Amino acid sequence: MYKCLIFDLDDTLTDDFENCREAFKIMIASRNEEYSEEDYLRFKEIDNKVWADRAAGKLITPYEDNDEKKKEWIRASRILKYYGQDAITYEEAVKLNEIYIEGMKEKVVARPDAKEVMKYLYEKGYRIVIATNGPLVPLKEKLKKIEIIDFVWYIFSAEEAGQMKPHPKFYEKLFEKANINPSKEVLFIGDNLETDIKGGIEHGLDTCWCNYNNEINNKYSATHEIKKLKDLITIL
Repeated sequence: MYKCLIFDLDDTLTDDFENCREAFKIMIASRNEEYSEEDYLRFKEIDNKVWADRAAGKLITPYEDNDEKKKEWIRASRILKYYGQDAITYEEAVKLNEIYIEGMKEKVVARPDAKEVMKYLYEKGYRIVIATNGPLVPLKEKLKKIEIIDFVWYIFSAEEAGQMKPHPKFYEKLFEKANINPSKEVLFIGDNLETDIKGGIEHGLDTCWCNYNNEINNKYSATHEIKKLKDLITIL
């Protein structure tokens, strides 16, 4: 029987695509630029690749021994890639990233039934933990806006570990900070096969894959699979 439920946040409990769209609009408005869907999709593709490369260990920064500078460099790199290194300076990219991160607090869209499911699980006595690769700054604000922060026992960001899921350091720091004993009493719930499911399996946890888009899984065998967040209630 599970006692602790660890949830990914972005795209598991929230609609990250819409959240990032709003932040992108705010960022480009600061440069007096017009929004277009084509531009946003190009930015999102760059953003996704930067974080996927980082999680896979393919993106190495010049500041691996300095967590603050490392965060700054990774996030600025996506802005530089979007505009082109000849179009803006590194310092401008850092400032634009700060605007983007702040913008992520503005419009947060919950997955269907997120509040109801989390309230139900909380009332059933589960210890609920949020563990995300997302930035720390907008994290609590996101949880407030989708009205689930009161149901969460502990909130953990990759920034506290200096590494992203599925890196072992992420899980080691998570277990330490949240006082979790990795066992079959812990269930990791997330939408991403590479970070959430692979990482959970490698660290001895049962996993639940939120397959909201009916994708085909030929890689990792999750303990459970759900199509809607509300389906989680039926397996617990």
